[in-house]
Amino acid sequence: MGKSAHLAPSRSIFLNKAMEEELRRKVGLLRERIKNSAEKQTAYQELSDLLLQAGKISAAMNILEKSLTAGSHLEIETHREVFEKNLLDNLAGEKIRSNRNPALGKPDMAEGKRLFDRGLEYADAYLFEDAVECMVQSLDYGQDTFETHYCLAGVYKSMDCCREAETHVRKSITLNPRFAPAYILLGALLKNPINLDESVAACKKAVLTDPDCVAAYYDLACYYSLMGKREQSLASIEMALCKGYSDMDWLLQDPDLEALRNTPEFGFLLQSYRQKLG
Repeated sequence: MGKSAHLAPSRSIFLNKAMEEELRRKVGLLRERIKNSAEKQTAYQELSDLLLQAGKISAAMNILEKSLTAGSHLEIETHREVFEKNLLDNLAGEKIRSNRNPALGKPDMAEGKRLFDRGLEYADAYLFEDAVECMVQSLDYGQDTFETHYCLAGVYKSMDCCREAETHVRKSITLNPRFAPAYILLGALLKNPINLDESVAACKKAVLTDPDCVAAYYDLACYYSLMGKREQSLASIEMALCKGYSDMDWLLQDPDLEALRNTPEFGFLLQSYRQKLG
């Protein structure tokens, strides 16, 4: 499948993939240390320094702020429990909008946007728990939009919280049925080695929504390859290439396309594509 994390791409353009993976590993280790109250202050400061060196300046400054208030109300240890409660309340038909501007009696949209943007900065720095905290809070401040739910779904997917991710991506689709990336993410969440029909159906909806959606054609090719449907997979790869797919390195190593790469048709297709490029 495609490598998209279903969020905005990293803003640290000087980091290659290996460096990003190493950064993610180090961030995870420091987040575990932060849970140890004895190391909390030091770990926060080390995490801020690490992010600053990686060019993730906004996230570094946010973490530095937390390091100065370690142990205060800014700490989040129960964000998932809060989300689960809000989710149950929403499913019961109740709208959770408790955090409102007391003077205006309505959601503080500027604060909601600030929280959402901070959540994106945290996600870009692999601080997924912090990202969830901010984005869930942004919902209460009027950012109950398809973008917020889509990004929350992507963050939860990165945390392997597939049930929460599916809940949010379906909400995103409800709020904006014309947003093709949400269907692609839904297809990835529904991926089942035994039955890929739901994933295929989701990607087809993405194509119907946006006929030029490169990622949808690519993921369709992967699903068809895993299903043993060679002709459909080749046709989908060809469409992806025609629409602008260019990550040839990943195309030649994606495990989902392994069966397809062993066919002469795949070689002919790549050869033809390279000839067109000159």
